[in-house]
Amino acid sequence: MTDHELIEQHQAGDADAQTDPPRDRSGKANARRARIVQAARELFAEHGFHATSMARLSERSGVLVGQIYRDFANKEAIVAALVEHDLDEFLAGDELCAARCTADSMMVRGWIARFIACNDLNDTRLISEIMAEANRNQRIAEIFDAMDDRLRGQLTRALRIVVPETTDDERVARLAESILIMAGGMCQRRLMNARCTDPEVLKLLMAFIDTEIAAIACTPG
Repeated sequence: MTDHELIEQHQAGDADAQTDPPRDRSGKANARRARIVQAARELFAEHGFHATSMARLSERSGVLVGQIYRDFANKEAIVAALVEHDLDEFLAGDELCAARCTADSMMVRGWIARFIACNDLNDTRLISEIMAEANRNQRIAEIFDAMDDRLRGQLTRALRIVVPETTDDERVARLAESILIMAGGMCQRRLMNARCTDPEVLKLLMAFIDTEIAAIACTPG
């Protein structure tokens, strides 16, 4: 057994009880963490979550196993960092940021349409692997739940730009949830079938959203 494997075996025994270790916030540490996350992204897609050992991750990233465990308590923590990075990147998109700053309702509508379409979905093998692991692993499921909550909050804030006068918070929340369900369904279909969304199907979905937005806007403030 190699030194890497010995360290991995020792750490894995109590990994579930660990929390993420304190992080070094220096630029060098952030760059190292980014290398680990990128290596994990590649290896999870190539070999799957369970077949990706810390020794293999160390080899791909060029970071010693012991240092990986100082940056991340376990593989689930690496998945959390990976998902958080991708979600931050998505929510910081230029279009949505501009829509929030200018309160441009048509820009919000365009962002929602693209969110539902999932035509820019990348890393389908990685997404499939992590989603499958979420059905077996409570920690991964919790990561997805947290992502879902953040998306729901972002959608609700975006819809508030479109219907700023309404006081019907429950109806806005229901529409945000409906949009999440649509996007989730599209994502599943893209994972099974690489074709982009039929524009006519997207029009039907957006027609429902537009009708609901109009109804919410007519709700007395």
